[in-house]
Amino acid sequence: SEGDDVLARWSDGLLYLGNVKRVDGVKQCCLVRFEDNSEFWVLRKDIHSAAGVEEVCCICDAPPLKEPLINCLKCRHYHPECHTPTIEPEADSDSWICRQCVFAVATKRGGALKRGRFARLMQFMKLRLPYQLSSLDWDPQHLTNQQQCYCYCAGPGWNLKMLQCGSCGQWFHEACTQCLTKPLLYGDFYQFQCSVCTKGPETIQRLPMTVDLAHLVLYHLSLCCKRKYFDFDHEILSFTNENWDSLLLGLSDTPRQDRCHNLLNALNSHKDFVSGKEIKKKKCLFGLQVRYLVEWENVSLY
Repeated sequence: SEGDDVLARWSDGLLYLGNVKRVDGVKQCCLVRFEDNSEFWVLRKDIHSAAGVEEVCCICDAPPLKEPLINCLKCRHYHPECHTPTIEPEADSDSWICRQCVFAVATKRGGALKRGRFARLMQFMKLRLPYQLSSLDWDPQHLTNQQQCYCYCAGPGWNLKMLQCGSCGQWFHEACTQCLTKPLLYGDFYQFQCSVCTKGPETIQRLPMTVDLAHLVLYHLSLCCKRKYFDFDHEILSFTNENWDSLLLGLSDTPRQDRCHNLLNALNSHKDFVSGKEIKKKKCLFGLQVRYLVEWENVSLY
């Protein structure tokens, strides 16, 4: 209700503290003012209120009745069958932590926790999605769905730092994945499989391709710098060398002079790129002919 302090899940998969200013019951959303004084409409499903005092399930709003309620150590009450995954009968109400609270602690920019109790709890809870994937209505490109339901957290999207599972097609926030060794770049492309499909830890691999490396670097720079053209030596090659290990290309032994030659050859020979000399500018400048993301079968692009 209006005036409540809440945690709202954003399109990056993280939770942010805010205060409800208005409620739209028809559209099932709330206008939330965040700590930086920005205001955005957030779907009700992505808003989590503070701990409640009522003895009702926070999922179905029903009292205990025949099924007892289990209390989360950090927030509210749940019927065992309402929670995903189902709460085991032997769960200790004095120490049990719900899915929402596990994700609130474990999700991080650049990738979720990989060690410790919350990392283990998160991995276990990621084996099942808290919604039916088959019930989502997708656009023709399979980028967005009408329900605004993505990832293990069922949070909103669509964010440029997401991974698409090559098996089920769902999109997953960088902050909710535990397989990354380095943060994603804008435009990153990977072969990725989620924990639901592997029935265990996620798998991830980037394909080593020089043309796509050039495309990835230019795409990332164009989003960060909001320019089309970049100097080869001072920006493109410099960024590539500085981030070579982060790019995880499987080409770690490639000498620097070969990187320079291969990148320059790709930029000068491939139709995706435009040189400054073609528009009466310096020939050392390069940009994307059209800013789009490379598409590969079963490869995540973001």
